[in-house]
Amino acid sequence: MLFFLGFIWGGTFYFTEIMLLAMTPFHIVFFRVSIAAAFMLAFIHLRGKRLPTDAASIRQFVVMGLFNNALPFSFITFGQQYITAGLASILNAFTAFVTVIAAGLILSDERITAPRLIGTALGVFGVAVAMGIDNLSTLSLTSLGQFMVLGATCCYAVASMFARLQMSKLDAEVSATGMLCAASIWILIISLVFEGTPQLAMNTASVLAILALAIPSTSVAYIVYFMLLKRAGAGNAMLVTIIIPVFALMLDSIILNEALRAREVTGFAIISFGMLLLSGKLLLFKKRA
Repeated sequence: MLFFLGFIWGGTFYFTEIMLLAMTPFHIVFFRVSIAAAFMLAFIHLRGKRLPTDAASIRQFVVMGLFNNALPFSFITFGQQYITAGLASILNAFTAFVTVIAAGLILSDERITAPRLIGTALGVFGVAVAMGIDNLSTLSLTSLGQFMVLGATCCYAVASMFARLQMSKLDAEVSATGMLCAASIWILIISLVFEGTPQLAMNTASVLAILALAIPSTSVAYIVYFMLLKRAGAGNAMLVTIIIPVFALMLDSIILNEALRAREVTGFAIISFGMLLLSGKLLLFKKRA
């Protein structure tokens, strides 16, 4: 399940590359979340579940739809105009590190231990290596794209903290459906303001790419993710952020023929080692040995 989730989420970066050839970033995100929302509505209906209509739940969906879908999806899609899909997936792995630091500062049951602190430091260093010193010291379209993806990781951290504090009692599938519905409204407004009416002149590849983004990479991914959380726990589920770049880099290199830089591979290796420290896997291996 972990590798399957890594594969379908890794594919989002590839499908986004395809869609950027035919559509503007905010419109891509709108079609992605709106089609995914429709799919999830049908899914929970078949399971006999309904969206709550009380004010508190709607407010929660609105916040989660903004910070877990509309903003981060837009940041990543916008950033991919200037950087490769592989690099975007590597930088997206920084989500776990930002979330751990935020949890340690906000949540009383999430302490920042020495291994987590070292793992986070490695994650920051790995991101810096993957981005390149030249892009960190100067402002260009490439560095802008990289910082946009890093901005998405901060949004995911905010959403994670909000969900832990405000939405723990809601059914996971209902929560996912509600936030996707709210995200559709958010991104519809944003796309109309910044990009106008969507242009629907798409070829077959674009149609297949947007359907793949919406259904397997969003709707099905959420269902699998929640199943994985129940069976393996949050610590093991976090490891998907190491697996995502592997598949994204493979698709990027094999299908899109985009060159893989040594600094990106090195940065990914450092981030992966930091992630293993963060999740406690290295300490568990040492203890068993």
